[in-house]
Amino acid sequence: MAAPDVTPIQIPDEFIVWAGSDLHGQLGAVDRLLCAAGLSDGGDRWIAPPATALVVTGDVVDRGPDSLGLVRRLASLRAQAAAAGGLVAILEGNHEAQVLGGIGGEPEIFRAFLAFGGGATLLSAGLRPDEWKGRSPAEIAARVDELAPDLVPTLWTFAPYARWGDVLFVHGGPVPYQDLGRFERSADRLWIRDEFFASPDSFPEAEAWAAYRMAGIGRVVYGHTPVERPTLGHGGRTLNLDTWRGRQVTLARLEPGRALGDAVFLAEPAEPRAIADQPVSPDEIRRFDAGLPAVVDAWVPQHRTTSFGER
Repeated sequence: MAAPDVTPIQIPDEFIVWAGSDLHGQLGAVDRLLCAAGLSDGGDRWIAPPATALVVTGDVVDRGPDSLGLVRRLASLRAQAAAAGGLVAILEGNHEAQVLGGIGGEPEIFRAFLAFGGGATLLSAGLRPDEWKGRSPAEIAARVDELAPDLVPTLWTFAPYARWGDVLFVHGGPVPYQDLGRFERSADRLWIRDEFFASPDSFPEAEAWAAYRMAGIGRVVYGHTPVERPTLGHGGRTLNLDTWRGRQVTLARLEPGRALGDAVFLAEPAEPRAIADQPVSPDEIRRFDAGLPAVVDAWVPQHRTTSFGER
């Protein structure tokens, strides 16, 4: 979760926006996509024209081959873009919360961290499997801090969500009947699934979404729930960019004044996972989705500080 002074990001209305989600350590694929989009040189140099934004709606880490490298790449491009009249918005996902809370010592979050490919983040930081299997979160955290001291502080800087005109960028989605203050503070937005995208209550017209509608939010770009290809919902007002079910990483180009359905997409095949998820049943996944937000909400106030999660 973001540190207390990391607020939602406001993207100027006139910016061109490239958006992606659930990049999961896919540094090679992301570099190729950013190069094809004209955002980077295919490496660590931001080359986009001014008034260009890149938004990543969470889950930068875990599962894939180079979580640490991708965190460092996006953080570097974020600094360069800000100096060049552009913007890189890195938003938090449930996997960032699982890394922070898992190695931060909360048992239930630690179980989710290891169950859902968290070992890949540790591997990218330089740990061997024997350095986390059977070890305590405190031992793992100490080793991560030794080998990759920038990882945890950088994860604390990921923002809760971003706004661009009437578009909300967020990891899981808006939460029905939730005011924007709680929406910003709570982890519910990181884990929500069909209560948003499969809701019979049309977004944003229905009463369930009144707080968002009153705040001027009429469309949503999100991830978290894997789909084969970029998927529109709610009459074209929502766009899911988590294309892991199609084993690919996707970027969408969004232009001011255009519908989400007019987006232009670039995609790259995902490399094999460095660490596979543990066998988890659909019922167990639903239990994690239902229970972890409250666990994270209880853990975060005790552990985040203005120095970005210093333990």
